[in-house]
Amino acid sequence: MRTRIALLVSGIVLLGSTSFGQQVLVKKKNLFKFNLSGLAVNNYTLQYERVLGAHSSLALTLSSSPNVALPFKSTLMNDFGGNSDAKRAIETTVFTKTNVTLEYRFYTGHEAPRGFYIAPFVRYMNMKLSQDYTFTPSDEILHVAHLNGQFDGFGAGVLLGYQWLLGSHWAIDWWIVGPFYGTSVTADFLGTCNMSDMSTQDKANLANNIQSVKLPLYTTTATVGENSVEAKLTGPYYGVRVMGLCLVYRF
Repeated sequence: MRTRIALLVSGIVLLGSTSFGQQVLVKKKNLFKFNLSGLAVNNYTLQYERVLGAHSSLALTLSSSPNVALPFKSTLMNDFGGNSDAKRAIETTVFTKTNVTLEYRFYTGHEAPRGFYIAPFVRYMNMKLSQDYTFTPSDEILHVAHLNGQFDGFGAGVLLGYQWLLGSHWAIDWWIVGPFYGTSVTADFLGTCNMSDMSTQDKANLANNIQSVKLPLYTTTATVGENSVEAKLTGPYYGVRVMGLCLVYRF
């Protein structure tokens, strides 16, 4: 009889301990994250995730790349470094990019916020860019136009990822891959330079050179005046969120 009572008491204690552990897991509904992998490309990303239910959560992500050079600059230099104008443009390009992303997560197996998840999301992006664009018309005089431009985009996609819980307060979130596609946008670039000494044909050649730059799914138009170069880039907003590794604090 005593043995049965002891077993019953032990079972109640174990059941109570298990339930308490589950409650602790559920109670920690807030997760604050920092993307470690983004540091490799001078991108600083913070995310806040809030657990909504047994398998769902909502996450808001803010990221910024302030005053950084072109990604894969060395690769671009290898491809276009033989052209002095292209080389100077690559070397002088600086951009600042800001992203705001809102996503709804569905955890397919374990209780949120752990395990594999599917996350539909919407994203807004703003990018400002500056560059020295150089060209030499028929008079062989080097001209330098300092370009400033801005690009805005809004898109939607789906992210696949996995989140591990490490103890009671820490976790690792892996953003595996998340392609997105968005609305048509227009990026405006304006450069100032004294071109009063250039012939009409030289100006037409410069406009054609700018428009001949081919970017997938984009159309480029250019206008060259007496003291300015204006270029418009029209096309969709698309890209991919890939291989983000985040350190997570839970509370």
